[in-house]
Amino acid sequence: MSGITIRDVTKRFGLVTAVDRFSLDIEDKDFLTLLGPSGCGKTTTLRCLAGLEEPDEGEIYIGDTCIFAPSRGINVASGKRNLGLVFQNYALWPHMTVFGNVAFGLRKAKLPKQEVRRKADKIFNLLGLDGFQKRYPHELSGGQQQRVAVARMIVTEPHVFLFDEPLSNLDAKLRMTLRSELKRMHRMLGATTVYVTHDQLEAMTLSTHIVVMDEGVIQQIGTPSEVYHFPANLFVADFMGNPRANLIPAIVKEAGPPAVLTLKADPEATCSLPTEHPLVENQEVVLNVRPEDILFTTTKSEGAFPAKVHTTLPTGAECLTYGRLVAGDQEIVIKGPEEAHICLETNQEIWLRFKRGNIFEAASGKTLLSFGFNGRPMGAS
Repeated sequence: MSGITIRDVTKRFGLVTAVDRFSLDIEDKDFLTLLGPSGCGKTTTLRCLAGLEEPDEGEIYIGDTCIFAPSRGINVASGKRNLGLVFQNYALWPHMTVFGNVAFGLRKAKLPKQEVRRKADKIFNLLGLDGFQKRYPHELSGGQQQRVAVARMIVTEPHVFLFDEPLSNLDAKLRMTLRSELKRMHRMLGATTVYVTHDQLEAMTLSTHIVVMDEGVIQQIGTPSEVYHFPANLFVADFMGNPRANLIPAIVKEAGPPAVLTLKADPEATCSLPTEHPLVENQEVVLNVRPEDILFTTTKSEGAFPAKVHTTLPTGAECLTYGRLVAGDQEIVIKGPEEAHICLETNQEIWLRFKRGNIFEAASGKTLLSFGFNGRPMGAS
């Protein structure tokens, strides 16, 4: 068993608290991603787990083995934690061939030459590196170097895989290809994996669970679907997704259920939401609607919000339309099939309905409720 338990880990750099009382349980064979903006503490957390940074407080376990507990004088050296780590810059030995880099850990463990060759050949085949054994790192592309770094890590069969933004130096198309390779590798090997990234798409496509962090504190833990569709607070809602979510300030006109909201940017526009629990009348809230969860028509529709098109951005199969509510200054982003958006013109009036979304308390940013996830469109009353 190679599950990971982190309890109340805190790491300070002078007066700055990079990780603040971080607690997390990672299941055996899980692929967990630490996700957040630059400076949120995700890499520091990974380095504490790897033994490259020493926390000021807390405890860390791999399986049933405690690897860090300062109160008990325990701090297992990084090289003895049975962890594999791939860095952002790959850190390959420039004077060694691909085979030499991959076999380095096996030779250090004093395995017989035949066993070293067998294990290395198996990994070369797994990662599509056959034929590259005699090349040097400078003779490889960025994607090939990344595969060698992964091969060097997994060939020693560590209990846990750690990745610190391993794809950030690659172009977009190659990142997509290597995401697929990493996911396939995880399914084949079943190793517990902790992955650091600031890329939401990367986290969504690779992870079994995501930990969203900000200022050294966990904001939400959940599956990709939970974190995306049911954000715990405004920070998570705003951070997740590209393009970003539509965050629309509103006031509760009727507590409900169903609740009726008035949009602050357009006091004449109200929307009735099929809430199971009442809100607080006159409470200030924020409505979160993803761009793909907005429906529009080009003809006036009763109960829909009027908006004007600002611009359209075709991306191929899909298109983004940026607009503003006619009666206010609220920007709206809509995402949908290119054929439905491409005919829209600047300043053209369209009418919007909300298909599903979330409501947050404006003062605290905490989630109050979600609506419309049965698929029924929700629009203005």
